[in-house]
Amino acid sequence: MRSFFSNGRAISAASAVMAVLTLQAPATAWSYANNVNFTGQGFIADGFGGYDLRTELCGVANGADAEGPYLLLVLTATGSKNATITVNGVTTPMSKFGNGTFKAVTGWAEPGALVGNVSASFDGKSKNAQLVVSHGCRPFTQGAWCSPGFWGNALAGAWQLTGLVKEDLFNVMVPPVWYGAILAADPSLAQVLASPPTYSGAPVAGTSGYPLNAFNATGAMLTNNIPGYRFDYDVLQAGGSDACPIDHFGNFK
Repeated sequence: MRSFFSNGRAISAASAVMAVLTLQAPATAWSYANNVNFTGQGFIADGFGGYDLRTELCGVANGADAEGPYLLLVLTATGSKNATITVNGVTTPMSKFGNGTFKAVTGWAEPGALVGNVSASFDGKSKNAQLVVSHGCRPFTQGAWCSPGFWGNALAGAWQLTGLVKEDLFNVMVPPVWYGAILAADPSLAQVLASPPTYSGAPVAGTSGYPLNAFNATGAMLTNNIPGYRFDYDVLQAGGSDACPIDHFGNFK
């Protein structure tokens, strides 16, 4: 089974739950009788297997609610006077704006880390309450491309940056957004990288996104897991020695 894929990164369910949100609110709060769960409102599919914010607003000078990456969660509960938000088991008050509208600023987290881990409680009537992400600012990442040849020769330090090991299986780790088939041999990442004659044939169209062969799809997935960077198909096509941001030891250039 392939790993969950969100915002251009392959992440496991465990790593999604580990995402931590820091609320800018006092630590003391109460819970109220009515509750509503966050179910993903405010994000839109990006066409490549991930999600984008419907509305992005970055920089306090431009009207953002916080500097750097953040999310603004809004609860609409008509007639309510008080509300709290609970994130990963931590409950804090929400700020009231207008009749039955409450807001809370959080740190950035992927949609997969929010759904099932964020809820709001409120007094008043429970009818038609909604908890949505109004807007936010994604972490800045740079486009990059480290070739399969790079990863085949990379040392432990470079692999450690990705959080993966050579023994991880291709069919589990490479999202179908880039490679839309299951390899019958069920090879490891190392086996794919070591066998270009077998795995660098014609591209296989993914469920969405750019078609890649298994060889390049492995390089794309590993590149996409370098902190602060994402796989960029345009960078792959342009080529050049500066496309990869790290050396074989895992040092950033």
